[in-house]
Amino acid sequence: MELKTKGYRLHNISPLFLFIEAIKKSVLPLLIGIVGTSGDKQDFIIIAIASLASVITIVQFWFYHYWLEEDRLVVKEGILFKSLRQVPYERIQNLNVEKNVLHRLFNVATLQVESASGVKPEAVIRVISDDQVKFIQRVIKQRSNAVDETEEKVEVIVNDDNDTEETVMPPLYQMSDKDVATYGFISHRALVPIGIVASILSQNDYYRNKFISMLQNFVGELHVERWAITEWIIYGLAFAFLMLVTIWVSSILLAFLKLYQFRLARQDNNLHAEMGLLTKITANIPIKRIQLLKIKDSPLHRYFKRVSVKMETAGGVTEQNGISMSWIAPLISKAKAERLITVIQPEVDWKAISWLGLEPRAWKRVFKRVCFFILLIMAPLLYFYQGWGLLMLILFPLAFIYAKAYVNKAGYAANDEIIAYRQGVIFHTISIVKVAKIQNISYTQTPFDRRNDMARITVDTAGSNPINQDINIHYLDVRKVNDLMKRLSIQVSESKFVW
Repeated sequence: MELKTKGYRLHNISPLFLFIEAIKKSVLPLLIGIVGTSGDKQDFIIIAIASLASVITIVQFWFYHYWLEEDRLVVKEGILFKSLRQVPYERIQNLNVEKNVLHRLFNVATLQVESASGVKPEAVIRVISDDQVKFIQRVIKQRSNAVDETEEKVEVIVNDDNDTEETVMPPLYQMSDKDVATYGFISHRALVPIGIVASILSQNDYYRNKFISMLQNFVGELHVERWAITEWIIYGLAFAFLMLVTIWVSSILLAFLKLYQFRLARQDNNLHAEMGLLTKITANIPIKRIQLLKIKDSPLHRYFKRVSVKMETAGGVTEQNGISMSWIAPLISKAKAERLITVIQPEVDWKAISWLGLEPRAWKRVFKRVCFFILLIMAPLLYFYQGWGLLMLILFPLAFIYAKAYVNKAGYAANDEIIAYRQGVIFHTISIVKVAKIQNISYTQTPFDRRNDMARITVDTAGSNPINQDINIHYLDVRKVNDLMKRLSIQVSESKFVW
């Protein structure tokens, strides 16, 4: 049966959400920046321009249309500059759904369609009814499965009145409130936003004076010029402890906002993930679309005997430009993580992975590189502060220890199914890519590599970060790199690439 739906428009309440989104991204930051300043006319002109731009984004509601065809989703938008995007169902990587408190009040949601074409979503449909979201999900799932399973014509009957519910399997993994709190404590996620907010506010006289006044009221009249060394130590430690507690509490709150009731289940050949407190995010990720698995742990992870497992899918959409779902298990024991990965990708023999180390002499190169950066910092300190610069000498023994630990911890593995790389001295990361997901293999040799008869190999996937490659194996003997390149090239050419 040929599928061709009528053209759909956004929900009638959509302009409200478009307005809120525009205010949040443009007008509100500008207002925060000018509060307490002199209030120059140019500041208010900028606010007026931002407000006008926000109104224009609302007008886009009347020019946004989408419809479903036999093999693709079509989206048409734009006022002066028209845009028509056609997204084949089999190219769709993820379907993410966002629902905050206001969404739930009106029984609507924001749907994000993500493919492998770039770092931005193919389409963000803001906002449509819950029933329409289910309908689109059902169509895309049925049509993409039909393409994957056979090249013959498959009859799939889909209509707006079909309310058949999908069978949801028991969760593969879910987080308790204790797990969420522990993750918040481990992650220190609030450190970056607190630093950004503090930096912005410190540039504003109004906020800076308010903060100083609050400190004076809290501690009393400081009179720091009269402090002895013991008072400096006591107040310094107290302030550091207060800041640490603030970061911990804020990080735990952020973790609950994002990861509350995190649940990962399997529906046929898809992973179904849900999470969020005020804003609930739901994502359907085809298992075959997973490009890379990443297992990470820090000293606090190891203290709690836990690891974090993430994934990368093609497209590389981030939280800055869309709804991002990259978690498989934010916090899980190592044994359970291994079982979970085995369930998700049973075709890989994970127990057969054999790790190989870097070249033993590689520590010398790491040591020299670290020493170079130490000297780079030490030179101006010696020139301006003499004694303080000499204190940098204690870093050289630490550099030696770090270089040895770096080489001992790093390693790689390659077999007929996967290539993996582990790295990190304090923060450990294991990155794993299936051979069938490899798009590009790079051989690189710097002048320092040639001098030491070494080279590096880099493996690229559709979801990899172009700046920071996860499979980027340094300090290997050039002969090993050549052998590995040849073997991987043959394996990739003989394997069927699957998006």
